[in-house]
Amino acid sequence: AFVATIGLAITLVALSLVGSMSLVVGMVVLSIGFGFLRFCGQGLLTLSSRTMVSQWFDRRRGLVTAFASACMSFFLASSPALLLVLIDANGFRTAWRLMAVALLVVAAVVILLFRVSPETSGLVIDGGSPTGTDDPADPADPGDPAARTPAVIGTDDDLTRDEAARDVRFWAVTLPVAALAATGTALTFHIVDFGAELGLTDDEVVRIFVPIAIVSVPMSFLGGWLVDVISPLVIAALMAAAQIVMYFAVARIDETLWIVVTVAAWGIAQGCFSPLTSAAVPRLFGRRHLGAISGIQMSALVIGSAIGPALFALVESIAGSYEAALWVSMSLPAAGLALTVLRWPASSGAG
Repeated sequence: AFVATIGLAITLVALSLVGSMSLVVGMVVLSIGFGFLRFCGQGLLTLSSRTMVSQWFDRRRGLVTAFASACMSFFLASSPALLLVLIDANGFRTAWRLMAVALLVVAAVVILLFRVSPETSGLVIDGGSPTGTDDPADPADPGDPAARTPAVIGTDDDLTRDEAARDVRFWAVTLPVAALAATGTALTFHIVDFGAELGLTDDEVVRIFVPIAIVSVPMSFLGGWLVDVISPLVIAALMAAAQIVMYFAVARIDETLWIVVTVAAWGIAQGCFSPLTSAAVPRLFGRRHLGAISGIQMSALVIGSAIGPALFALVESIAGSYEAALWVSMSLPAAGLALTVLRWPASSGAG
């Protein structure tokens, strides 16, 4: 997490220094820059943060991750409006440099507070102390760091990465979040052009992200609470259904009714995102191989968010409208919804 945070800050500063260049050089520089942005930020930093939080809690993991994800959901949904304000103030270069400075503060927090797991810190998940640590001064006592046996995380029933990847439940919860990563990123990238297609100004179309953020935050808390008491597949089904409605409605946001529907559906889908990427994997497959399993899910998210904007641009250039791209995007959450129905009888419990 520390390396990813510093790497992300360096990448932002480096990109802020880029000037005019030829087409070929520009494509290379932009590809490398976006590669490091995805690798450090959306990849490593997000994965390490979510994995650490999920390792430390069990009984109330969903609720805890909801608290951790509430700010992320809010800023993710409101980022277009926030970044537009920063860019309008003094250009995109200053905006990126300000974010780089903020990341240095994040790096300091990582050093002070990040710990891999309770077991590696001599603690027990959900609080308490390990058995046999009554006398830390006794060299023979297991509480003595010199005599402590290697930490064992999770149980022998926890699934490995390969076993989880072959499990339909994994893809049932991964496809909806990958779909939102792809389409949400694509809409954010093309939002100004998309709004112009509907006859909306830049301010009018960007303004929609604020109410989406307002809806997504309480939905994150609700989803976090629900994932502790019901199957994650139910939440995945809700997210997939909300996305299908969202993709249909967002193409009509030049009308008031469809703005309301879009805000509600997008906010619900965004609110389900965090429980499915933070609490669902350890709930279904255990903690022992949590990082490896979550890495596959995170890879799907990063790939989706990279392909989404390119797919939208390609479809728009062929069909002349972004609405066609939205119809194509419906296939992924529809597939996820089908998988949740397929595995519904096996949707409870872990392993």
